[in-house]
Amino acid sequence: MEMKKFICAKCNKIIEVPYGVPKPDFCPYCNAPSIYIHRIDPGGRGRGRRCGMRFINNNPPTK
Repeated sequence: MEMKKFICAKCNKIIEVPYGVPKPDFCPYCNAPSIYIHRIDPGGRGRGRRCGMRFINNNPPTK
C-alpha cells in the first residue's frame, strides 16, 4: 500500500498516512496542529489554488 508522506515542522518527524486518508489534524509525535504539517512527497492534485496567480499582474496599472 502506498503512503502519503508529511513532515512536522515542529519536531521534524515524518508522518505517513495511506492514500485516501486526510492530513492529520495533529502531529502524532508532538501534538502540533496541522498548520505545522506539510506534504513532502510528490503526490497531490496539482499545484494548489493560488499557484501561478500571484505573478500574473505584478505591474501597477499605468495611466
